[in-house]
Amino acid sequence: MKVGWIGLGNMGVPMIRNIAQAGIDVIAYNRTQKTLSIDGVQLVTSLGDAVRDRDVVVLMVSDVAAVRDVLFAQGAAQQMGSGTLVVNMSTIGVDETLEIAKDLHSRGLRFVDAPVLGSVKPAENGALTVVAGGDASDFELLKPLFDAVAKAAFHIGPCGKGATMKLLVNAYLGVAVEALGECLTFGAENGLATKLMLDVLQNSAVWSPMIAGKRDMLLQQAYDAQFALRHLTKDLGLAIRQASSIGAHMPAVDATLDTLCAAVETGLGNRDMVAVVEYLKAQTRP
Repeated sequence: MKVGWIGLGNMGVPMIRNIAQAGIDVIAYNRTQKTLSIDGVQLVTSLGDAVRDRDVVVLMVSDVAAVRDVLFAQGAAQQMGSGTLVVNMSTIGVDETLEIAKDLHSRGLRFVDAPVLGSVKPAENGALTVVAGGDASDFELLKPLFDAVAKAAFHIGPCGKGATMKLLVNAYLGVAVEALGECLTFGAENGLATKLMLDVLQNSAVWSPMIAGKRDMLLQQAYDAQFALRHLTKDLGLAIRQASSIGAHMPAVDATLDTLCAAVETGLGNRDMVAVVEYLKAQTRP
């Protein structure tokens, strides 16, 4: 398998490092020039060099605007050989996924939507979870790549179902993060120390890997982004839009989105998602 990789951000770099360590032939490109050195990875400054003569082209970028920019505005799709398998591992909307798939198929290209569950630490450890939509045969072909970056990979169904599952998970995540922030703020205003609250939660039924992974951030009040609040906010917006299109009722997600948007507007967007607790503290009446 010869892979062209597009996107060398906080997630892309550890993912491609694990792919190279698995012995997969990979060439990588980033839209903005970065000075990097990754063992086993050929880094190129030309998009065409990253996608020509590749069996698989993977996108791991920030949003649908970036996906469309790479594929269509910058011309990656035009430079791929017929039958190239395009894999979008970025988080975008279900409707956007289906539109892109239709466009690529019309050009003689194949497409799988395969967003990942997990943030930077799981990416570094090769412990993400892949949720993929597309042809079952393409999913099977991609297993060596998925095995390199993930602890588990699921074929959810046809194209668009991977995006659906990712938005479902992140909608749940958003509500959980916001609820954690509310409850920690409630406890702090009642005189409880953060460490004590987390110790008790750790010995309760509500403890989760997500809270465990954010414990040090919350104790130190240092929110270097593993998963930026603005990205979670974007994902909840996509989930609400998809829910509206099919008539699903998501009142808790809707209310959470309002809170996250307000937190982003105060300047917390580039900090980790649990920084929403700082916004909630600021809303507490004196």
